[in-house]
Amino acid sequence: MDLMFKEVPIGNITITGYDFPWTYGTFTKYAEYERYKDFFEFIVSEDSIDGDEQKFDEELFEENNWNLKNGSEIISIGIPAIYDKDNEISFRHR
Repeated sequence: MDLMFKEVPIGNITITGYDFPWTYGTFTKYAEYERYKDFFEFIVSEDSIDGDEQKFDEELFEENNWNLKNGSEIISIGIPAIYDKDNEISFRHR
């Protein structure tokens, strides 16, 4: 299934496990991922500082903009956490 930001597919997810409320998987990046890479690094970084989010477009923080697409099915999720180095993703369903 594809991870979507609005109508833009940014990667493919293969589900590897669940630990309610979280879902885990491997993440295969599409070329569009590069546009969002810094945002995801900010989301998962323990060193992020309050106020740093101002350098990102507010739309990235709106959960309604994040979905999964599985064929014709659209699945609503919260803002995903992508661990770029490990090609892993975690998210919660909305």
